[in-house]
Amino acid sequence: MNFLENVQLGLEYVFSMEMILIILLGAIAGTLVGILPGLGSSAGLALLFPVTLGMEASMALVFLASIYLGSMYGGRVTSILINIPGDAAAIVSTFDGYPMMTQGRGGIALGISAVSSFIAGVISLLILAIFAPLLADLALYFAAPEYFALILFGIAAIASLTDRGYLKSIIMAVLGFLLSTIGLDFISGTGRYEYSPHLIEGLDFVAVIIGLYAIGEILFNIERSFKLNMKKGNMKLGNIFPSWRDIKGTFASTIRGTGIGTFFGVLPGAGASLSTFLSYSVEKGQSKEPDKFGKGKMEGLAGPEAANNASVGGSLIPTFALGIPGSATTAILLGVLIIYGLQPGPRIFDTSPDVVWTIIVGLFIANILLLFANIFLVPSFIKMMYYGQWYLNGIVVFICVIGAFSLAYTVFNVWVAIAFGILGFFFKKLDYPTAPFILALILGPLAEDSFRQALIMSHGDFSIFIARPTSLIIMIAAVLFLLYPIVKQLISKKKS
Repeated sequence: MNFLENVQLGLEYVFSMEMILIILLGAIAGTLVGILPGLGSSAGLALLFPVTLGMEASMALVFLASIYLGSMYGGRVTSILINIPGDAAAIVSTFDGYPMMTQGRGGIALGISAVSSFIAGVISLLILAIFAPLLADLALYFAAPEYFALILFGIAAIASLTDRGYLKSIIMAVLGFLLSTIGLDFISGTGRYEYSPHLIEGLDFVAVIIGLYAIGEILFNIERSFKLNMKKGNMKLGNIFPSWRDIKGTFASTIRGTGIGTFFGVLPGAGASLSTFLSYSVEKGQSKEPDKFGKGKMEGLAGPEAANNASVGGSLIPTFALGIPGSATTAILLGVLIIYGLQPGPRIFDTSPDVVWTIIVGLFIANILLLFANIFLVPSFIKMMYYGQWYLNGIVVFICVIGAFSLAYTVFNVWVAIAFGILGFFFKKLDYPTAPFILALILGPLAEDSFRQALIMSHGDFSIFIARPTSLIIMIAAVLFLLYPIVKQLISKKKS
């Protein structure tokens, strides 16, 4: 099918009252998740995935994708109003957003942020809709050696480009691979490490992410005596509609941020955090008034906000087309696709076009709904956050326990979630990145299957991975990504 036929297919599935309501609920839930400091999109998806277990695949995935997009919008609210970023990607929004708030321009800052996010979201989703199928068509020529090389590349990239220690990233990736071997070997049928009958099919991925992201974050917040210290006066936002002059003045920054966010969203491991900081640096570097940045400069808010939202569409390109997630959140979406019996990668556009194009079109609708919701409902969100903050931790833990139990109606998954929640707390406290771990846990079985299928093809000859040109190029790229942090460190030592 061509592009217009694909879009029409997505529209047929999306334009029903039930689907529109699901998109709206997901967008609002994601915004609330983004507003609550410390949670973020990964925790939001982990927390709310059990809600989708009774839904059909396309509806469940549209709901989760809307949460992802909504959390990007919501993360800026506390950054601007109370100088507390909702997640790592929203840190840059505090640089100029909060100064605008202290100057009485908090409403304008939220409005500029919403408009920039909307423009970036639309453009990045257009790029996703156009280029993801083209990339998938190229990848259709891949066989087992290329798939194995791609998986190695994705994990190498996310490990080397993470903003944490390089060695810690490698350790987390190896740990994820080790845990992914639990359960039946699907090629030989041999059981491995199944100390309990519940482990025959391996660790339940959803229970792991509920513990790692949701419970782990809550334990970390409790440990640091988490509270928002909000005042009612902060809720008086004033005018939340930026003028046409404001929008026009920040349009170039929005477009630059969109380009940066989309590009770095495609790269596994780079994602929103890196793109927002880079966008801010670009805006400050090309500005005629760099000394005003950090003091309430609208361009310093518009560019990073655009980069933040554009990274959503960018990160979904390799997730759909190659089965390689561009971020920790898309790694969770990748796992959900697999749970619903779908196979992310080049053939998904042929085998499940209804699901893929429903997600893409649904994200367009979510983007439009979020523009209006974030303009008109922000005061309500702030009041809910103010009055409900003291009950948040208990509510989230309760939902996590119920969600983990409902996966297979067994207490075992509750213990898995609690165990990984404790692990997640220590990972966070010791600054170990979870993205390489979760990516290796998801892709480990796929990597093993591809590796062994490649050896079957070559009758046990390991040279098949370097004898095929495409596989060789991807392998070299993976090695370069692994060497990048080491080379960068050596260059920095020589300069110093």
